[in-house]
Amino acid sequence: MKKIGMLTIGQTPRTDILPAFKEIMGPGYDFKEAGALDGLTYKQIDALGFEAEDYILATRLNDGHEVKVTKRALLPHIQRKINELEDAGVRITVIMCTGKFPPFKSKGLVVTPSEILRGTLEACLKKGKLGIVYPAKEQINYMEHEFGRTGIELYGDFYSPYSKEGLDLLCSRLVKEKLDLVFLNCFGYGRDLKTAVEKATNVPAIQSNAVIAKVLTELA
Repeated sequence: MKKIGMLTIGQTPRTDILPAFKEIMGPGYDFKEAGALDGLTYKQIDALGFEAEDYILATRLNDGHEVKVTKRALLPHIQRKINELEDAGVRITVIMCTGKFPPFKSKGLVVTPSEILRGTLEACLKKGKLGIVYPAKEQINYMEHEFGRTGIELYGDFYSPYSKEGLDLLCSRLVKEKLDLVFLNCFGYGRDLKTAVEKATNVPAIQSNAVIAKVLTELA
């Protein structure tokens, strides 16, 4: 079976994400999970700290709780887990996060979804209004820098995939914006959110983890 490293920026197991990959990709793959925060306590995670200029990411711990961490603090932990996966024979690893990351040292392929997803958005919507849903309110501040381009009007919103509260309000806000496309900008967003958003807005919604799962079938 083909080994694929599934590296979350939080803790394993990611029972909210892996089943979707297995469903889309089908049999024949041996998924090896690893988490950048595996083995760390709440106190140790809090000690990672925040600086005003830090890029904030949201993720889930193995007890289901949501935490916010900085990309700066996560990078060495991610690199360590890539090394561990490759020592176990993995040659394709996907970082299960839509945030933008620098290159990692690797003996094989490390898939960072942000570039793939941005290319998908640019290919699908040349002109119009793009709605971007983030898992944390603070991340909306990154929207213009990450997705702004000529001919595209942006609308940012947020919805935690880990609390499951406020879905009706999110859909109501998206409907009012009269969008042409919605981007669900978090690996934790599943088919249920995509279905709800598309039903409410009557426009396509891009589910990040589903797109990357389909790309992996070509790579593996």
